[in-house]
Amino acid sequence: MITNGEFFNATLEALDFEGDDQQRRDTEANAGNIVQAVMTAYGAPAGGVIDPTSTPTPPPVGLVYGRIQSGKTRAMIASTALAFDNGFRISVVMTSNINDLVTQTHGDFTSGLHGVMTFTKDDDLGREVENVKMQMERGNGRLLIVCSKGAGSLQNVSTFLTNIGAGEYPAIIFDDEGDQASLDTNTARRARGEVAIDPSTINRIIQNNLKGALIRHVYVSVTGTPQAVLLQSVGSTHRASFITMLPPGRSYIGGDHFFSTGEPEDNPDRLIEIVEHDEKDQLLNMDAIVPDGLRHSILFFLVSASAAILTIGPKSKGYAHLSHPSLRNNEQECAETRINVFLAEVASALFEEGETEIERELRAAYENLRTTLGDETPDFADVVETIKKQLATRKILVINAKVKRQGIAYGPGLNFLIGGNTLGRGIAVKNLLVTYYVRDARVSQIDTMHQHARMYGYRLATLKHTRLFIPRHLYYRFRDIHESDTDLRAFIEAHKDQLPGSFPVEYTEELRTTRGNVLDVNNMDALRPRMHVFPNYVIVPQAVRGYEQTIERMRARFVLPTATEHELAAAYPDGLEISKDEAIELATGIKTHSKNTWRDKTIAVVIGKVAAHYNDRVLLRFRTANRTVGVDGFISTGAVSGDELRTARDGAIPTLWIMSVTTRGGDGVPAGERFMYPTFIIPENFPRLFMFNRG
Repeated sequence: MITNGEFFNATLEALDFEGDDQQRRDTEANAGNIVQAVMTAYGAPAGGVIDPTSTPTPPPVGLVYGRIQSGKTRAMIASTALAFDNGFRISVVMTSNINDLVTQTHGDFTSGLHGVMTFTKDDDLGREVENVKMQMERGNGRLLIVCSKGAGSLQNVSTFLTNIGAGEYPAIIFDDEGDQASLDTNTARRARGEVAIDPSTINRIIQNNLKGALIRHVYVSVTGTPQAVLLQSVGSTHRASFITMLPPGRSYIGGDHFFSTGEPEDNPDRLIEIVEHDEKDQLLNMDAIVPDGLRHSILFFLVSASAAILTIGPKSKGYAHLSHPSLRNNEQECAETRINVFLAEVASALFEEGETEIERELRAAYENLRTTLGDETPDFADVVETIKKQLATRKILVINAKVKRQGIAYGPGLNFLIGGNTLGRGIAVKNLLVTYYVRDARVSQIDTMHQHARMYGYRLATLKHTRLFIPRHLYYRFRDIHESDTDLRAFIEAHKDQLPGSFPVEYTEELRTTRGNVLDVNNMDALRPRMHVFPNYVIVPQAVRGYEQTIERMRARFVLPTATEHELAAAYPDGLEISKDEAIELATGIKTHSKNTWRDKTIAVVIGKVAAHYNDRVLLRFRTANRTVGVDGFISTGAVSGDELRTARDGAIPTLWIMSVTTRGGDGVPAGERFMYPTFIIPENFPRLFMFNRG
């Protein structure tokens, strides 16, 4: 791979690293990892380059798994430049169908890539066909298109690409926030048997028109919330064949800083301020006083931002306070009114003679700030004077889809942002110090709620000035989301060299994994406490070699090299503790035709995920049994029941039963056939719930 080419070097110079050499090295490394994976998927030999005349079949699909506000756009810019140096001629970047995000992404790419023909949906692409076609054919040109995931925009881009003959050139399609809009939202309806349902509009245009115009392409989904992508079934055109992890830079502040402790009071950085459970109801009740949580968050922000102005210095886009009350526009407007009225009250109080209640509360906020800022905290009198000056030019900005701003119009001082769905994805809030989060739902989606974590980002310089005001029950939800994300990353990292058939995603009773309409419900399953996982279709007769191999493995585990089946069953009546890997070897060595939760392709993942919560320990038990097997090898219930099942469910660790079964005879299978039959039982004390695709 060429790593010092014209486009990559120029892009690295153009990107603003502010003298941070480590950030530059991180960007180079991330782009190298992404493009190497793309080139390998396209068919490039190890250490070689792609063949521009080849057409990968089927077109590869990849996933870049980043973090919330961790620099995914910068990674796409650098990766596009590096890909241009390594034989790719076209890059299409699809981003959210929100004007702010399209504008932000286009601006980022235009400033970072020089010498490249760059267009967006706002350009009249039809007038550019002949020029671009000539540059591509004769001038060895490079083409970048940034477009929204709106139907009209995607159709215009697809038509343009067809007209310039884009199918002749190697291309990358980057799907920014690839779990949003691109997936087929008719998947669940189709899976439930509602026949003749076409794919959803955006998905259909991407699959048929955009990909059809770029037959030599690699499709790369980029997101920090990949739950919906990872839960796609085998037949989905969005199921990833390779995954690249995108690590954040050293100054990144994420869930480890906000939600790494069971209780908010134990947060080591003192970032969490708990507000009342009914804070949102108080906020939206215009007849009630301003709720304490909002009041304290604003006063702390006034102190914190003023201290930052005095110590760190002013910023061209000021410092920000973000309120996230609801997705409804009228409720955001209600929050705007409450904030506006309270700020006027603060300004009035600061110009009164003597110490007012507001000033006493500001002093309490000041003492709060001192717990993290320490000796760096400026004098209280200087902070108050700065607040007085800054309140005169403070800005209140309601950011939602209704407004459709072409970029957030920050002021240079104090900015109060009130957010809805537009702030839920992609938009980076500049210099965010205080977040007031009270948006609630009876059941939240992991990916949607995780995207609300706008307090994440490269904020190390202002970490001591930062606070999150949040009800306790919402803190717990974010904590569970952080744990789920951490667990998923560790699982992918452990399997990055060979992707498994399934990706278990942790959830809770109050957290769905993702929106259900993009999932094939016939291929989804869940792991839960007390679950009895067994194959419902077996292969009978079973290959003698496979049967004997399992016997030999049992003998090895029990250290009984010549034992018969009955001797093995009698050897350890209470079971023998084995490792996760030993359990997986035994279970996967038994081939079935199962169509329920037990799937040969994914049972290793199931056992591994459960055993990981018990220090990779599994209890192995063995016995003989006689069973009636139905047509096609059907078994209606597992071979464990009664006391054996209760014991396993009450056990301290999961149990793997291996049974040597002899058929009784019946409609399906004659008497006397032998086969090995596995059963895996999750104990009641299993602390998690997992959703996964059966493969």
